[in-house]
Amino acid sequence: MVDAMDTRQAVGWLHRRAGFGLHPDDLDAAVARGTDAELGRLLAPPEARPDPWDGLDLDPMDGGRIEAIVAWLARMITTTTPYADRRTWNLHGWLVSSMDKVNQPIMMVDQIRMFMAQGGASMPELLRALTTDRAMLVYLDGRTSTGEAPNENYGRELLELFALGVGNYTEDDVLAAARALTGWVANPRGDESIFVRFRHDDAPQVLLGVNGVHDVDTVIDAVVNDPAHPRFVARRVATDYLGDLPDDVLPDVLDDLASTYTAAGMELDPVIARALRLGLDGATVPIVAAPIPWLVTCMRACGVPFQRALRSARNALREMGQIPLVPPSVAGWPSGAEWFTSSSLVARTNVAAAVAGETAAGQPVLVAAADGDLDRLAEHLALPEPFSAGTRAAIRSAPDPTARLALALVCPENLLS
Repeated sequence: MVDAMDTRQAVGWLHRRAGFGLHPDDLDAAVARGTDAELGRLLAPPEARPDPWDGLDLDPMDGGRIEAIVAWLARMITTTTPYADRRTWNLHGWLVSSMDKVNQPIMMVDQIRMFMAQGGASMPELLRALTTDRAMLVYLDGRTSTGEAPNENYGRELLELFALGVGNYTEDDVLAAARALTGWVANPRGDESIFVRFRHDDAPQVLLGVNGVHDVDTVIDAVVNDPAHPRFVARRVATDYLGDLPDDVLPDVLDDLASTYTAAGMELDPVIARALRLGLDGATVPIVAAPIPWLVTCMRACGVPFQRALRSARNALREMGQIPLVPPSVAGWPSGAEWFTSSSLVARTNVAAAVAGETAAGQPVLVAAADGDLDRLAEHLALPEPFSAGTRAAIRSAPDPTARLALALVCPENLLS
């Protein structure tokens, strides 16, 4: 839990948790607007923006995988709708598919487009769309599931990882969901999934105590109306935006967020907005920044043109352990101290050096590093707390401003959000 934050800390916290940080000039403008105004500005309906993949050749045999990843990274780095784009990133780590198995970049891109378009609205509708999404049908084997041989993979993960959580369903529920969801396949000749009736088991199932479940709509209705669902969503939002809260605080926060979710008609944005307000009021703990949010935040703070920044950093994504569109498993990426492996930290150090090396001399972060003004440098980076004595000593020992900036980017304080 944190003490009361001043305006600069609060605004910086908002943008590191609910966005991808800010350039120092934009941070100063946000601080001048004030915390409440900035929260409202973040949550305002996003303006229409160009599709980051429009016009790209996403053929998997002709560099389409890399094109898909780079285009999304560029969108995050240049975003003018940080809340919506961070929400999309968080959904990608929650409702997981991976290009390693899907193999068709366009299918993964279409799934991310779905998260962009529907991510803040009705969670039941998002789960319905996800269930028949082409990438998901490939990733969790729905396309091979038939009434005669139902595949349980998606039904299990829908209950365990996407909507209810361990302990809130039985193996019979998994099989019931699997049978009711048979018949959907990814259309290889179009951009939608299709329902093949003869592959479907339409016999009424009992799912989570609900009789008569037999298709996508009745499966999702049974799942989202289960008493465990609102609290599951509350926990996921709390973890993503507030951190792993202590046991003396967590139950009240989950009650609050679950009630908000139910009262808001199961829309996600009101729950996230409530979580951010609770965080500003002190219900938050430090979160270890995963490699991609950390990288994007560093690039935005340093004002590095995204073309140069991506050229400098993209080869290190695998070494850092996080590649957009390629989560390692259906459970998503690691969290917390799991990111502090020796190989990942070495990769982050190399990336920090590359980003600092691309930072122009007039950028505020490099000016502060050149002046040795470490308090100002910490402010420019919107750090949740000032540099420690050890960090200050390490930065001051660096031989030049670029090296000082690189150390600041990879210091412990900047690895937290």
